[in-house]
Amino acid sequence: MRRYLPVALVAVAVACGTPTPAPSTHAPPVEAITPASVREHTELEWVLKADKMRQQLIPTMRAHGVNLWIIMSRENAVDPALELFGGSGITGWYGHRNAYLFYDRGGDPGTALETTVYGTHLSGHLRRFYDTVQSYGEPGLKPLLQKYVEERKPGRIAINQSRTISMADGLTAELKSYLIDAIGPTYAARTVSSEPLLVDYVSIHTPEEDVVQERAAKATYEILQRAFSNEVITPGTTTLMDVHYWITAERKRQNFEFNFNASLDLQRFAEGKVISLDDSDDPIIERGDVLHVDFGVRLAGIVTDQQKMAYVLRPGETEAPTGLIKAFADSQRAAEIHAAELVPGRTGIDIKTRSEAAAKAEGIDLLVYSHVQGYWVHDAGTWTVFDWPERYGAHPRTPLHPGVWFSLEFRTRTAVPEWNNQLVAMQREEDMIVPATGPARYTAGPQTELWIIK
Repeated sequence: MRRYLPVALVAVAVACGTPTPAPSTHAPPVEAITPASVREHTELEWVLKADKMRQQLIPTMRAHGVNLWIIMSRENAVDPALELFGGSGITGWYGHRNAYLFYDRGGDPGTALETTVYGTHLSGHLRRFYDTVQSYGEPGLKPLLQKYVEERKPGRIAINQSRTISMADGLTAELKSYLIDAIGPTYAARTVSSEPLLVDYVSIHTPEEDVVQERAAKATYEILQRAFSNEVITPGTTTLMDVHYWITAERKRQNFEFNFNASLDLQRFAEGKVISLDDSDDPIIERGDVLHVDFGVRLAGIVTDQQKMAYVLRPGETEAPTGLIKAFADSQRAAEIHAAELVPGRTGIDIKTRSEAAAKAEGIDLLVYSHVQGYWVHDAGTWTVFDWPERYGAHPRTPLHPGVWFSLEFRTRTAVPEWNNQLVAMQREEDMIVPATGPARYTAGPQTELWIIK
């Protein structure tokens, strides 16, 4: 997803370098959206997240010395971390002032987790995640919080306050003041930021989640492959926004949830120079254009993020000009270089620096701006971006966690002789998994050649 650039559950992994199939000309068989299909996706998300919580939360809390994690939230000021523990899909309308409590009782990790929610407008579906679901009336939340903490006497209490990781910063000023007043100065002094706990927790994925991620990635790839084909595009007639709305309609037709809207742009050689137009200009797609799209879907709470490139043949052409083929080949080599640097334990800025230096040594103009993905398109964890704290916070300095889902996102520029030696950009993004050992692998595709529109 281009936000950094400064200028059936089938789980078959496709290895790096697999030839790209020709775009399909017919829509794949997809069941119409029905109550049953919506239910399947929704309840799958609940099952995946609840199972992960019970398997992984206590070990992660113990790794960070946290005895109690308190998430405070309310209507119209919803803490993003609640997406990990049910989210709006299970809780319905968020209450007036709610507290979600995750406590380590000690002993066997398999039975140590105690989960509690105090609040208003509490759906019975919350019992999938919480052992205790308790409403309050006129006395309010404060006495319940006070009693809960005093009975358990936690040594370290994680709260969602972070300068640099947005998903760990959902505690509003008012809710923090309310919480501190409720638990008193002794326990207030034991509060710590949930940032490292949350980053590690979201970086862990179960095998069942991996299956869903790969299913979503393959579907995203196919949607974009069809979008950049003559199934959708008629040169001289179709505009970029026509393609945008086709992608939106196809995403909805296939019953995927909203992640982010497709964005499209093109490069065109005109009057001796390269001009760039995006979907806000809504240009008609002409022969000779180089097209670019950025899009991802959401399935059962898990997201994808991909970018693809295509070329529209001019009259008489049977393939792209040699210079554009070379430009895409440069991007392919850059992908290999960048993917090889995805070593668990390395920080984002280290991966970025190594990748760009290795590409430069081969004469490739590479700019890297990749990121982990998962429950959010730019997830908590490692981003391979510039070390600019005021813009990117701690993401560039965060070590890459084994097992993460990763958006291999970058741009190359190549001088194209047929375009007066002007620089043409190839903006690429592929979904990957970074295992604990061995090379990162693609979960869909990858695109291995410039797609052709006739």
